[in-house]
Amino acid sequence: NAGVNYFNRNAASAMSDEKLLKSYVGAVGAALGVALGLSTFVKRRFDPVRAKQVMQFVAFPSTVIASSLNCYIVRSGEIDTGIPIMNRRGEPIEVPGCDNLSQIAAASGVYATTASRAILNIPVLLVPPLLMNKLSFIKKMVARNPALSTPITLYLLLTSFGIGLPAACALFPQIVEVPVQELETKFHNLRDYEGRKIQKVYYNKGL
Repeated sequence: NAGVNYFNRNAASAMSDEKLLKSYVGAVGAALGVALGLSTFVKRRFDPVRAKQVMQFVAFPSTVIASSLNCYIVRSGEIDTGIPIMNRRGEPIEVPGCDNLSQIAAASGVYATTASRAILNIPVLLVPPLLMNKLSFIKKMVARNPALSTPITLYLLLTSFGIGLPAACALFPQIVEVPVQELETKFHNLRDYEGRKIQKVYYNKGL
């Protein structure tokens, strides 16, 4: 997961091995902590039969926290340094006397990507167990042949991921248009090559 977030970040931002290691340790620690805490709570709160059913959903909050935290830690360096601002042709904006980096755009990009990671987990981790437990014909098939449980779950998981991934990415486009007034003041009075005041600029938020 740390590797995926690293290679899908805005490539203009440098990333150290220490940052990657910190991301991995933080994500694993968060996932284990949440999973262990929820498992303990469920086993104490419900009877064994009900607890077994509820335990299927423990993976959801732990994975959401782990993937979101991982994404934020890996990409948080962009907020400190800023990311390049471009025109509609993808060319770097020239800012007289300053660089063309925006911390505001970087923060918006990191938060949007972190949100997309959390949203992606909804179809992947909630839909398969819901369908396995609620659709009567699936329950009957598994009851007659328990060996079908694994392939059916795998099929539902892959289908949910195949639908959920492009949907989550589509909610937050990679190239983002933003009014200059929403960025730092150094971008507010820029003009293009024809002397017209620039109203909107763009940045690559990563995936």
